[in-house]
Amino acid sequence: METVVVRPRNSEELQLVTQVLKRMKIKAEVIEPIPSKSQRKQAILDSVERGAKDVAAALRGEIKLRSARDVLDEL
Repeated sequence: METVVVRPRNSEELQLVTQVLKRMKIKAEVIEPIPSKSQRKQAILDSVERGAKDVAAALRGEIKLRSARDVLDEL
């Protein structure tokens, strides 16, 4: 059997397509697009920036940090 790739432009189109496929009892799966290199880089930079803000807030006493032992105990 052949595979058909559908690329909806927004979430409403995605929802409509998935509803139609369900009603027609056609097996479908949603595959998230692979982020580009620049998107991954931006996500990493945003994460580092958030971490730096958290550390600065902890140093000012605005938030309380948990110890590494507490985090590991949860695992």
